[in-house]
Amino acid sequence: MQAGVAFPSATSQGHVLIIRFDISDSISGSEDNRKGIVRTGLKILCGLFDKIASDRVIINKLSDDGDIIPMPLSRFNFSATIGFGFGFFKKLAIPERNIPRRLKAMPHYTELADILPYSLHQTDFIVHLGDEDDYVNRWVYRNQVGKTIKQQKKNFTSKTAFGQYSPGGLGDNDPPDIYTAIKSWARITDIHAGFQRLDGKNLLGFNDGISNPFRLANDVIWTTRQDEDRLQDGTYMVFQKIEHDLEKWQTLHVEKQELWIGRSKGTGLLLGTLSKEEDQKLASDLLSTNEVIRRAATKKWKNLYNQQKFPDTKFYDPAQTQFKRIQLDCPVWSHVRKANPRQADGAANILIFRRGYLFTQDDLNGKSSSGLLFICFQRDIEKGFEYIKKKFLNNESFPVPEKRREFNHVEIHKRRQLGRFTLAEHQMLSSNITDTELTNDANTQNTGREGLSGPSENGVYQQGQLPVTTTLGGGYYFIPPIPNKKISDISEQFFD
Repeated sequence: MQAGVAFPSATSQGHVLIIRFDISDSISGSEDNRKGIVRTGLKILCGLFDKIASDRVIINKLSDDGDIIPMPLSRFNFSATIGFGFGFFKKLAIPERNIPRRLKAMPHYTELADILPYSLHQTDFIVHLGDEDDYVNRWVYRNQVGKTIKQQKKNFTSKTAFGQYSPGGLGDNDPPDIYTAIKSWARITDIHAGFQRLDGKNLLGFNDGISNPFRLANDVIWTTRQDEDRLQDGTYMVFQKIEHDLEKWQTLHVEKQELWIGRSKGTGLLLGTLSKEEDQKLASDLLSTNEVIRRAATKKWKNLYNQQKFPDTKFYDPAQTQFKRIQLDCPVWSHVRKANPRQADGAANILIFRRGYLFTQDDLNGKSSSGLLFICFQRDIEKGFEYIKKKFLNNESFPVPEKRREFNHVEIHKRRQLGRFTLAEHQMLSSNITDTELTNDANTQNTGREGLSGPSENGVYQQGQLPVTTTLGGGYYFIPPIPNKKISDISEQFFD
């Protein structure tokens, strides 16, 4: 199993660098020659990762006193993960027996029920770098700004402008970074840097990624022998870049934001976990300068938080009386309920392992953008990410009509409070409604296709015609296992 999927954990890696690249069109020669060049290049790239993992590559760190301290990258919780897109197998005519059985290219945006065309498309490869320090990720990507000083004698440490390699580590002909390892046979398409907030919240101001399946004690992530035969213990990765319109989001009152997300902004707990007054008090106590009050509040919050972080707990089952208020107060169209209905209303229990990072960036015109680098892993993309995306998040009839045709009287009241009625009710009330768009547009009943969660009061976008979040695209990849614990041979298992 490659590092960077479930370990080290995302909480110990505050920064990520996503590097995506394609096989270069400039490689000349026969098909066998082309395949040989890429095969050799991948062997060298994975060999670099092997040397890093075995602490044969160190980086210079400047101490507070100005001293240069050489440290292995493992001291920074560094990991490098390589994934292969469908194009790699197709362009090199890899035999079908060596192709992951469930791998395909990310489909057209309409097939995932997204609203706008993608600007980021499927690539042949992806490299996921994770670390405590953004600089380390960037150093591994590209650090050769000066010529490498050749070894003057055996076992003498060779140096570069930004780091050094321990004796017996990289040789004179070894690439010092990812860029050098791939530049002769690949073309970099895009690079994305992400980070974690210290408070665990996303840029919308809410706790994100709270509930994840147990990393290794489950069958959610890793492929089995039945799935992939000799490629067992691999996993399928989805990468999507999602942009947030923070200016539009910040025009919404906090209570509306909470309804859209389904969580309290102050405590991060699911709406209905506590009464509004109790939740506000707990949020205040968590920030108290009185240590006794803060400790008591933290203990109470942690107990509630721990109950809610298991993604297969049926929080919305009426039979569970301790969660009954959550079922009523947390809107059925909120993000947390659409992303994982937790088997409510007959919905399937679909789990994926998420590892998202935030991003901010500025373009040449001075425009800022921000959002989420969404990364998830699963055994089967169609039964994992795609099912959630199409059946839950972007399903225009969520909850799925064939699963739930009736709402109870409390939920009907809630829907009416939010301006949502059945078609029959619209027709009956049409003489009293002046908003023709509300009465005539079938989308008034659309509880999906809005990216972040569900509808506004009138079932349409709460601010104009564009949603708060926009998916920019990405790709699907297979993260292969490490054969015989030899990272340098990761790609070798695809070639005969």
